[in-house]
Amino acid sequence: MKGTMEEAVQFRKKGKTATVTLNRPERLNALDAGSCRLLMEAIRCCESDPDIRAVLLTGAGKAFCAGGDVREMRAALKDGAKPDVTAFMKDLVSAFNDVILSIRRLKKPVLGAIDGICSGGGAGLAFACDLLIAAPEAKIHVPNARIGLVPDGGNSFFLPRMLGIHKAVELFLTGRALGAEEGLRLGIFSRLVSLETLLVAAQEAAEEVARGPCVAMGLAKEMMNEEFQQSLESQLQRERAAVVQCAGTRDFEEGIRAFFEKRDPEFSKP
Repeated sequence: MKGTMEEAVQFRKKGKTATVTLNRPERLNALDAGSCRLLMEAIRCCESDPDIRAVLLTGAGKAFCAGGDVREMRAALKDGAKPDVTAFMKDLVSAFNDVILSIRRLKKPVLGAIDGICSGGGAGLAFACDLLIAAPEAKIHVPNARIGLVPDGGNSFFLPRMLGIHKAVELFLTGRALGAEEGLRLGIFSRLVSLETLLVAAQEAAEEVARGPCVAMGLAKEMMNEEFQQSLESQLQRERAAVVQCAGTRDFEEGIRAFFEKRDPEFSKP
């Protein structure tokens, strides 16, 4: 995979590991359809290269991934910018879904180095990894309700299974961020290290995993996925349909507008 510092996704291979870096720090590594396609290309490279035994996924700058790019969503709402905002959201969520499924289906361990905010679909991207190492600055955030959307990126699937139904619903309804210490206590993060040593620690962990039995690890991941993910595809389809439906509401438009005006949204009554 070719890459330059200007591209939204960086790919680097070292020994038996590959490091995939979301590289839009000015947007907190938020993903649009184009960067999702680059991420898919990186995952395919990891899948097809027999020398790669483990993958490390991280984000540049002060965030892991802020989810879908809300600036693109706002542009889609403006007259003349996009012919159909629901079509735009359908394409974006479909691209996100492809990435989530590809990471879970990859028959190689995927480690996440979480250096900051994991928001919305970005949290789902982290949850799709097999093991998460985080810095104290890491935060899980599912703020979709604040812009009039349902959870996406697999969050309606992952969160109840990881945290239980009540904690999952709490995070969605309140929109509060779940900090690194709480994430460690709840089992989301396997360990916490300082921000300065995060990438080194994550790289060492990836190299250690890469030394394991490739076939056995791939089969074990596949077997666990069959139990854990038996309804993920249908759940992702439900999420997409619900996101598209929400994107056509006044609440979504109000949520986006309030986000950029730095105020609380005033959603319409049911």
